[in-house]
Amino acid sequence: NTSLAYSSLAVSITAPTIASGFGTTPSIPSTNGTAAFTIDVGTGGIASSGVLTMPTAANGWVVDCVDITNAASFVTSQTAGTTTSATLTNYSRTTGLAIAWTASDILRCKSTGY
Repeated sequence: NTSLAYSSLAVSITAPTIASGFGTTPSIPSTNGTAAFTIDVGTGGIASSGVLTMPTAANGWVVDCVDITNAASFVTSQTAGTTTSATLTNYSRTTGLAIAWTASDILRCKSTGY
């Protein structure tokens, strides 16, 4: 039997929420707390970044996402964060420049507090 002991919050049953950005009416349609969740960037195809509200971690959050709708075209990266937030930015795989997500793109994400 193996157990893990953490000195600070690593995962939470509390789901992240959308604070700002992404697109028009973005949502988090499925979640297993902060461990794994999906983001529907919403409609509009206008935003290249978005901010998630996270439960309070001791130092911050590491969030990794994959755009499963346009994986060949986009790379989504965490570009900022605090103990209660994470900022994600979408980039073009070909140019490396920030680019708007396509309307209704789905991001599959996992996160760890540290």
